[in-house]
Amino acid sequence: MKKKLAIIGTVTLLGVGAVALSNQEWRANTIFATARDKQLAWLKEHEKQIVAWVHSEYPKIETVQFDWNTLEVVPVSNGVSISYYNLSIRGKFNNIPETRITVDFRLKEGNDIPDMKHILTNNKPGILKNGTLYNYE
Repeated sequence: MKKKLAIIGTVTLLGVGAVALSNQEWRANTIFATARDKQLAWLKEHEKQIVAWVHSEYPKIETVQFDWNTLEVVPVSNGVSISYYNLSIRGKFNNIPETRITVDFRLKEGNDIPDMKHILTNNKPGILKNGTLYNYE
């Protein structure tokens, strides 16, 4: 009986632990946080400043609805070596489903935390019409 209870207790603890570790919100401020978790937490924390910057660059964009699952960090190369890394996050804006926007941050290393000093948009915001993406005017 004791052995059965010990096994059930162990399985329960492992299950709870797995669920807790898979929750990115919880992991962001722990020793289990990955670079992606920390970057995502920073982006969510600075969402208002990012949207304000987008609005300053593109005054017709009032709101941005980020898709947090699109966070991507890729190396940028000059053909010989990696020059820097680009962190990007995509979303829609002004609550229009056909719109597309990507906000980028330049990073020295792939696991760095973004900084508002290095924010940019590599591509202009667009709107999808008849299968073609046009610049949003």
